[in-house]
Amino acid sequence: MSGVDGQVTDLYKLPDIEQYEDLHLLTLSESCAALEEQVYKIAKALPGRKRQVIEAYISIRNDLEVETVKTALRWGKCHYK
Repeated sequence: MSGVDGQVTDLYKLPDIEQYEDLHLLTLSESCAALEEQVYKIAKALPGRKRQVIEAYISIRNDLEVETVKTALRWGKCHYK
């Protein structure tokens, strides 16, 4: 595992996303990816079970982020036609 999940990163590459974001999401995503790389380096030095907990947390957090954005997009599509 390394970096922000590709599925998550793709969410920030939507056409004209700048028109819809309150913060610069791509910049925040890149910052998260850089920090995540450091977390993975730290995790490699930990015993197996502790490393697995960190990796599982990041994976689940990525899944949560993707599902949250998908839900928001569906909600927006239904309420702002």
